[in-house]
Amino acid sequence: MAMETFKVQVTSTGQPNEYQAAVRDFKVKLAPDSTAAVSSHEAILQALGACEAIVMASFNKQQDFTYRDFYYTVEGIKSDDRPGMDRIGVAVHLNTDESKQKCHEFMDFAENTCPVMDNLTNTVPVKRTGVAVVS
Repeated sequence: MAMETFKVQVTSTGQPNEYQAAVRDFKVKLAPDSTAAVSSHEAILQALGACEAIVMASFNKQQDFTYRDFYYTVEGIKSDDRPGMDRIGVAVHLNTDESKQKCHEFMDFAENTCPVMDNLTNTVPVKRTGVAVVS
């Protein structure tokens, strides 16, 4: 299987504690404790919900699962014990005629196919690849 590389660049914006993440032509403003930007915790929750939604929309026909509409509620719980979240809860709300069992089976498939879920639940090595001092 071929390796694929993904790259995001994060830069400061000139505003205290405000940053901009850029991938291809898309930009997201990040800031802790701000109503004008997304926090890093919220960005993780957004990525998880969007990833599972993309998996559902991409594989529902292959998995013989039909729905009219759906939405996710993704909630992170954080204490002061660590910098990251202590727990993440995911609830999917499906408008479908499928049985509850088939819904659970499809959601199991979506969770096991979602790369963001995989990265959150399995240890992925993160290694600093450089430090540059720019003058």
